[in-house]
Amino acid sequence: MQFTFAFYCVVTYLVVITVVGIYYGKKIKTQEDYSVAGRSLPTIILIGTLMATWMGAGTVLGGPAASGYQYGLMAAVAFSLGSPVGQFFLSFVAKRIRRMNAQTVPEVIEKVYGPTARVLAMIIIMLAYIGIVAYQYRGVGLILNSILGIPANIGTLIAFGVIVATALFGGLYSVAYTDFLSCCMMMFGLVVGVPMAISMAGGWSWVAANIPPGHLGFGGVSFPQLLGFFFPVFFYVMGDQNMYQRFFAAKDEKTAMTSGIGWMIGCTLTYFFVAAAAITSRALYPEINAAQAFVHLATHGMPVVIGGICVAAITAFIVTTANSFLLSVGVNVSWDIYARFINPNAPTERKLLVSRASVLGLGILAYVVIQYFPELLILQQYTYTMYGAAITPALLAAVVWPERTTPAGGIASILVGGVVTIVWETAKSGGWEIAKTYPPVLIAAPLAILALYLLKKK
Repeated sequence: MQFTFAFYCVVTYLVVITVVGIYYGKKIKTQEDYSVAGRSLPTIILIGTLMATWMGAGTVLGGPAASGYQYGLMAAVAFSLGSPVGQFFLSFVAKRIRRMNAQTVPEVIEKVYGPTARVLAMIIIMLAYIGIVAYQYRGVGLILNSILGIPANIGTLIAFGVIVATALFGGLYSVAYTDFLSCCMMMFGLVVGVPMAISMAGGWSWVAANIPPGHLGFGGVSFPQLLGFFFPVFFYVMGDQNMYQRFFAAKDEKTAMTSGIGWMIGCTLTYFFVAAAAITSRALYPEINAAQAFVHLATHGMPVVIGGICVAAITAFIVTTANSFLLSVGVNVSWDIYARFINPNAPTERKLLVSRASVLGLGILAYVVIQYFPELLILQQYTYTMYGAAITPALLAAVVWPERTTPAGGIASILVGGVVTIVWETAKSGGWEIAKTYPPVLIAAPLAILALYLLKKK
């Protein structure tokens, strides 16, 4: 084990968010406190938790970091652009989302399409989110191993403990406030660390002169590939249950909309710095794995103190995403299954107990899956991809167009989006060139929207 400054930064971060998470558990009195923080979050906290939740391992290990390193600056921009564009549109319906006073996305879907649609949406969300949590465990474990020398299995176990604790005890109260702390650290690490790394490398002109030709552009990425970067993120961000739960948790409708705009601006700024870090890493370390671009730059291309903070920030990116997804899917079990179908008249204390038991049980399940049955995550990768196609069109229609939709249209949209995604992925695995060229969301999402339209009210 390497007792570096980065080690102490990461350990301190993990201890602090665990303690803060347990502390905020004292505020939990009702199911609504647990799932949507008593609908009390102010603007600054809401912006922080939106940013921290949305920008997970995909931001610093994949997404703009990996695509920027592998393809070029404009490819990273194209990959990232789907997020702020989707956030822009979502911000303008944030007031409607808050007005619905729901706790989960399946609950919103049932209000318009009925209980069958709620069950379908719940299945897709649960399959996708458990897989995401499992991969976040592994991501933290690998980072602790590669940077700090902690054995990967021990790092994964540490991740499990911290992530479950912050979600289990304080619910969205603890997740939101620890997210805010993580977001502050992430932004400090990026805004200070990346310019210092560029300066230490010799300035931006040196970086530009030492990357492959065309790497400030699209790096040979085709237009269909660019669409494949843009649209999955675009559709997913507008339907992600985590984001909706945070809008549900806003103290009022104005706070929801203002926070949505702040979230968009903050994420755009973050993507800019991550893309710049990826390009700098490509100039300095042309032989490393693309997924390690930002991590390697933090540990080798920055001053020790700033690099240590950046390493802790990278850990924060992953932890904040994991505990949010774990809490979200735990609430699905307690609210969309237990309170809706099994015991609708359960007292508040019982609902809260089931919520916490669900978070703990699903957290253990995700750990078992990633440790012993990683092959089960193949299905979850499909469901993660289909989320944007199957859930988002029906969900947005339920929020902005409820008077024209029908239960048949909503159910058909969810089924078409899900089935077409699986068929397209299967065709791609079977070697069909057209399936390899165009990502499934470009086919599945328009067909899901068409199903909604064809079955709308006359």
